[in-house]
Amino acid sequence: MTDGRQISGAKPHAFGHGQHGPSGADHRGATPQRNRGLSPADEQALSAALARTPDDLLCELRAAWDMPAERPIRVVGRLTLTFRGSDGADMVFLNDLEHPETGTKLEYPTIAGTPKTGTAPVMAFVPQGISHDIAPASLLAAGQQWAMAEVELSSVQQRKKHGNPLSVVVRPGTVRLLTQIPEEWEVQVLGSESVRRIFTSSRDRIGEQIRKTILAGEEQLRQRHEETQRLLSDLAVSRRQAENDASRLIADLDQELAAHRSSGDAARQEAAELQRRLAAEIDHFERHQRQIQEETQLMQLRHRQLKELLTEKRDRLIALGLVDASDIDAVMPEDESGNDDRPGVGFAEALDGNFGLLAPVLQVQLQKKGLLYTQALLRDFLALLRTRDLVVLAGDSGSGKTSLVRAVAEAIGGVCTVVPVKPNWTGPEDLLGYYNPMERSYQATSFLVALQAAARQPEVPHFICLDEMNLARVEHYFADFLSLLEQRTDLPTIQLYTADEERHVVVEQGLFLHVEAEARQRAGLDDTATFEEILSDDRANAELHRLSGLADTESVLLHHARLRRSLAAQMRMPTSLTMPGNVWIFGAVNMDETTHQLSPKVLDRVHVLRFGNPMLADWDAIETEIDKAADTLPADLPSVLIRSDEIGLRKDYPAFDRVDGNVTFLSEISRRYLDPLGVEFGLRAIRQAQGYIAAAGAAGLSQDEALDNVVRHKVLPKMAFDTARPSGSGRARQEILVDLRGELAKRFEGTNVDMSASSVAELDRMIRLAEGNNGIVNYWLR
Repeated sequence: MTDGRQISGAKPHAFGHGQHGPSGADHRGATPQRNRGLSPADEQALSAALARTPDDLLCELRAAWDMPAERPIRVVGRLTLTFRGSDGADMVFLNDLEHPETGTKLEYPTIAGTPKTGTAPVMAFVPQGISHDIAPASLLAAGQQWAMAEVELSSVQQRKKHGNPLSVVVRPGTVRLLTQIPEEWEVQVLGSESVRRIFTSSRDRIGEQIRKTILAGEEQLRQRHEETQRLLSDLAVSRRQAENDASRLIADLDQELAAHRSSGDAARQEAAELQRRLAAEIDHFERHQRQIQEETQLMQLRHRQLKELLTEKRDRLIALGLVDASDIDAVMPEDESGNDDRPGVGFAEALDGNFGLLAPVLQVQLQKKGLLYTQALLRDFLALLRTRDLVVLAGDSGSGKTSLVRAVAEAIGGVCTVVPVKPNWTGPEDLLGYYNPMERSYQATSFLVALQAAARQPEVPHFICLDEMNLARVEHYFADFLSLLEQRTDLPTIQLYTADEERHVVVEQGLFLHVEAEARQRAGLDDTATFEEILSDDRANAELHRLSGLADTESVLLHHARLRRSLAAQMRMPTSLTMPGNVWIFGAVNMDETTHQLSPKVLDRVHVLRFGNPMLADWDAIETEIDKAADTLPADLPSVLIRSDEIGLRKDYPAFDRVDGNVTFLSEISRRYLDPLGVEFGLRAIRQAQGYIAAAGAAGLSQDEALDNVVRHKVLPKMAFDTARPSGSGRARQEILVDLRGELAKRFEGTNVDMSASSVAELDRMIRLAEGNNGIVNYWLR
C-alpha cells in the first residue's frame, strides 16, 4: 500500500524521552523522562482528562487527526529501538507518526489544563509480541524501518504516568512494514512526496513478480498454468456434465425423432398404400360404373319391353290368368306423384324448419309413451340421422336401443322395420335374399321388402333396424352392403340377380301369347276367350298343346303355372334395386358370450352410440329437463311430420381440412396416442367426424360436445389391446392411455361438455376395468 508521496533525503528520527532525536543518531538511548512535579492545578486537569471515556478521547483524537469515525486509527511512523529495559528486552517505539494518506505529521490536540497534550511528541509504544519482533533489531536500531499500524489509547496508568491523557500505543498484531518505492518502478506520484512508501510485504511480492516476469516468468506461468489447469478441470467437469446432459437430451431427441420418423415412415407408407388403393378403387369404380351403366341400360330396355308387353297384352294376360290386375298396377301405378298423405303438421310449419328444436319436441312426445331419454342423447341421435351413416346402437338388453329407433320413427311420421338377425347368417343372401332357379322366382327377405316399401314412399323416412346385429358375424353378411353405403355421391344400386331372367320371361310370355292366339284362331275363339274357355275347347286345347311343343304327358296347366310364377316374380322383384334415399339403417348390438365382436372394418365405417343401464339413470333430472322443454312448446302441438330430405341429404363427406381446429386435434391424438396404441384412425374416420360435427351443430350441439361425441363414437369403440405389451415407440401402453386421458381432459374441461358422461369418464371406466382384467383394455367390457 502506498500513499503516493516521495520523501527525498529524509533522515531518520531518534526519540529520547518524548523528543525527536537527530537524523542518523543511534536510537539506543535513555528511557524517556517521566512527568514529575506537576502543579496541583495540572494534576487536577490531568485527572479530569483521564476521567473521560476512551471513546470520547478517541473521538477527539480522530477529529484532530482527520481520521474517519468508528474505524481503527491507522498511522505511519518510524520503528525505533531505544534501549534495553531492566528485564533485558528491547523497547520498540513507533515515532514520527504521520497520516497514512496525506503524510501530514500528527500532533496531539491540546486539552485545556493539561500542559503536555499540545506539546508532547506523538509516538506509540510497540508492545511485546508479533508486532515487536516484526523486523530485525539491527534494522530497528538504524531507524530506517517505516511501518503502518493501528493505535489505541495507552492504559490509564501509562497516560497518567506520562501526563498525557491522549498517549497512544500500538495495537498488538497490526504492525505492517513499509518500504520505499524503487526509482526504477518509475511511479508517478501526485501530491506530497513525503511518503512514497508501500508495505514491505507488498513490495516483496511486487518485486518478486517483477523479477519473475523479467528474469523468467516461470513462476507466474506455473501459477497461471495451475490456475488454468484448475479452470480446465472445472471446465472438464462442467463439460462432462454438459455432455452427459446433452447425451441424455440427444438420446431423448433421437428416440422422439425415431418415433416421429417411424410414424412419418408409417404415415408415408400408409399414404402410398392409400394412393395405390385409391387408384385401384378408382379404376375398379370406373369399370364397375361402366358395367352398372351397361346393365342399367339393359335393364331399362328389358323393363321397357316388359312394360310394353304388359301394356299391349294387359287384357290378354289377365284373361289368360298369367297375371293379376294388382300386379300390373304395382308395376305401372296410375298415380306416380308421390304425394305425402300422412296425417299431421309439416316440419316447416310446426317448427319453422329449425332442426335444433326437434330434440325437445321428441323428448316430450316420447315421455308421453313412457320413454325417458336425455336431450343430449336425442340431439346426438338426430345428428347421426343427419349424417346418413350406419349407426350401431350398443348397450345391454332392455336399455332402449330398438325402442328409440321405433319411437322416433313413429314421432316424425316415419316407418320402422325391425329385422331380427339370426346366428346362421353367413352371406349377403341372408340379408337380401336369393334367386331360386328351380322355381324361377326371387326369395325376398324382410330387409329387402322394407327397402321396396321405402322406394314406394320416397317422402317418408324409413328406419330399418337389424336387431341383435352381432349374433352373426357382421362382416360376413353385411360386407357387400357396407361397400355400397360408402358410395355417397349418388344412390347405390343393389344387384339382386342377372337381367337375363327378365329377358327370358319376356320372350316366353310373348311366345305363349302368340301360340295361344294361333290356337284360338284355329279353334274359332275370339280375343276375349279366357284360359278356362281355351282348355274347355278340345280343338283349342289340342292346338295349344301341339303348338307349344308339349309332349303327350306334359300338362298345359303345369306350363301355365310356371309361366305365371315367373312373370309374377319378375313383376314383383326387379333384377336390381336402387338404394332408396329415404332409408336409414341401424344395428342394435349386445356384447356377451353369444355374440361376435365388431371387426375394425365395420367399426371404421359406423358410428357407435352407447346406451347406459336405464336403472342407473337420474330420472328426476330427466323429468325436470322434460318439464322445462314442455314449458317452451305449445300445449296442443300436433304430430310433426318430417320428410326424408328435411332430415338430411345423402352427400359426400367434407374434404379433409388441415387448418380446422377439430381436424388438427383429432390428427394430433391419432399421431401421438392412437397409432402407438395400435388403434386405426385414418382419413375416412376424420372426414366422417367432420360430417358429424357439421350435423351436430344443426341438431343443437356445441362444437365441444360434438367433438367429444366423435371420440365416443369413432375412437373408444376401437380400443381393445393389452397394456402390458409395449407400443411401437417403446413406451408402455398404459402410460400412453393415461396421457390420452389427460389430453382429452385438458381439451374438454371448462367447456359445456358434461364430464360425468364424457369420453374422459368413459376412458376412466376402461382404465379401471383393465386393472381387474390383467391389464386388457376393452371398450366393450362391462
